[in-house]
Amino acid sequence: MLKASLVAACAVAAVALPAQTFDPPKMLKAGESPVGHHWAKRDRLYPSPALYDVDGDGVKDLVVGDLFGNLTWCKGGKDGWGADQALNGADGKPLKFNNW
Repeated sequence: MLKASLVAACAVAAVALPAQTFDPPKMLKAGESPVGHHWAKRDRLYPSPALYDVDGDGVKDLVVGDLFGNLTWCKGGKDGWGADQALNGADGKPLKFNNW
């Protein structure tokens, strides 16, 4: 009985939801250089940006990860973001997370 009620409630909620639409993808740029395309080579799959204060200066920086596990960042400033660069760990090596 509870299962049938739950299914009915979900069906009503699904009917009441408006159709979702999304804008086409936008290329992020720092000046004229693309951001999130691994130093403008366009060899990244599904770059995903997030804002985070990487360097602790109180200004959010742009961090971009991708499906291959690469991480880069662009320093934030009052006029936008700086150039795309590797996000390094404490050992100085670029951080990489294997997603496969």
